[in-house]
Amino acid sequence: MILGKCGSSLIPLLVLKKKVRAPQRNYLTIKSNYTSNPEVISNIFNTYFVSVGQQLVSKIPPPVHHTYPVEVNGLKNSFVLHDTFVEEVNMVINNLLVSKSNRQNDIPTHILKLCENSLSPFLVQIFNPCIREGTYPQSLKCAQVVPFYKGGPKDICTNYRPISLLSPINKIFEKLIYSRVYGAPFVKILYLFP
Repeated sequence: MILGKCGSSLIPLLVLKKKVRAPQRNYLTIKSNYTSNPEVISNIFNTYFVSVGQQLVSKIPPPVHHTYPVEVNGLKNSFVLHDTFVEEVNMVINNLLVSKSNRQNDIPTHILKLCENSLSPFLVQIFNPCIREGTYPQSLKCAQVVPFYKGGPKDICTNYRPISLLSPINKIFEKLIYSRVYGAPFVKILYLFP
């Protein structure tokens, strides 16, 4: 039991089994020097994360090119994805995890879930032209990259990995496209039983 002070008397406090986060360090070590300038820290993380990406890309083996005897000249629309509908968007929204983080200034997932019946028709109107035309809004292509602590000293940049936070609207669209490309079972069920 832990005692807490309330006014001039001590009262017992209930101890919850919840991790207490250590206070965030607002500095980073660069070549044995500390910096607390947020802009410098942000640029250091950015440079590090980009270099990690370049190292990973250099390890990818080159693609093997195959030649196929079938000619596909003249097939303008050889790959077509069907439109989405309100019930499908509702189902995808219901399956979103509320516990996942969103980008700053985005609609929180729990709000999307509360308003799914009102928002789904509008999302269908946005998503269907994107599917038909093969385009995607530039604002949804952006991710907010944040450092995620892996372990070790917290003031060293290499002890973090990048996490990309996406818009929940982007997550919905990605799940819709995934279901069309890979044939997710819930979409097939919706088509059998409208």
